[in-house]
Amino acid sequence: MPGTVIVTGAAGGLGQAIAERVVQDPGSYHCLFTVRNKNTPRAKKLHQLDGANAKEIKTPELDLSSLQSIRAFASDLNAKVRSGTLPPIRALILNAAVFYEKGGLKFTNNDGDKEGFEINFAVNYLANFLLTLLLLGSLDKEHGRIVYVSSWTHDPALPVNQRHKPEKLQWDPVQLARPKEQLSPGEQADDAMRRYGASKLCQVTFMHALQKRLDKTPGLEKICVLGVDPGGMIHDNLNHKFSAFQRYVLVPPVRIYTRLAVNLWPNGRLRTVEKSAGDIVRAALCLEDPQLGLYPKDVYLNGSELAESAALSKDEECQELLWKLSLQFANLDERETALGGVAGTASM
Repeated sequence: MPGTVIVTGAAGGLGQAIAERVVQDPGSYHCLFTVRNKNTPRAKKLHQLDGANAKEIKTPELDLSSLQSIRAFASDLNAKVRSGTLPPIRALILNAAVFYEKGGLKFTNNDGDKEGFEINFAVNYLANFLLTLLLLGSLDKEHGRIVYVSSWTHDPALPVNQRHKPEKLQWDPVQLARPKEQLSPGEQADDAMRRYGASKLCQVTFMHALQKRLDKTPGLEKICVLGVDPGGMIHDNLNHKFSAFQRYVLVPPVRIYTRLAVNLWPNGRLRTVEKSAGDIVRAALCLEDPQLGLYPKDVYLNGSELAESAALSKDEECQELLWKLSLQFANLDERETALGGVAGTASM
């Protein structure tokens, strides 16, 4: 089926693996693999993918920490779809993410906004919120899918997340967007993980709210929204985070273990990027999957298996509050979106 496939963060470890899967898909898609800088070696490598099935591969630059960059990208893409230069978006795969862990809080320089937004919230959530809503009108109305790459860190109730003390970061979108507190150096690492998880929780909460609104909007009711937890992965893009000892002594046996373990426990905590990329592309493009069906609406997956997202993400009051505040944060008028009045006024 012809169409356009967008993958954000395509120069990253998981992003590149997703891109490799997409170009091998028999659907023969127009591929837009967004990158922050198209001149980096990893971005250039995307043009060298074995894409015999892809109609074209392009790597447009997109800075997800900038609302202006997101608007410019969406405006250009929407114009191309309207003119027929590009076919409608068959899949929007929102993979790009940051995890900022050094030196305490970091804020975006958000296009003249003196305050900016906390970087995890801005890139991992608010960017996806704005990009999704601006592109809704260009999605394939019959089989369009939006896939958010999630994380187990989004659920503060999971035992694996307790070591980071998630209770120390309350779910308050205003404080998540623009925190005021100062942290001691000993708290910074745990706070970074908490903020990363909270940004993913916002993403999943938005995912659920978005599907409800799509279902109520004539012409968009067949678009499906899914979230996929890819598990933990070790890939070359993480090398800069490791010491020489970790890189050459500890990481190699973990890689070997992961490749063996994924055959026994496909959805275990550790997975290969190839396995996780396959799960994400399946959610985005497969129309004949017996588990997902033709229209997998508001589906959350842990790898290849159906799963439940955090309880808080399903709270309708939280969904409504986050939606309204996000419109304000992004300075988005609901009339700019294909949802129209539904974007800001739909009853949940």
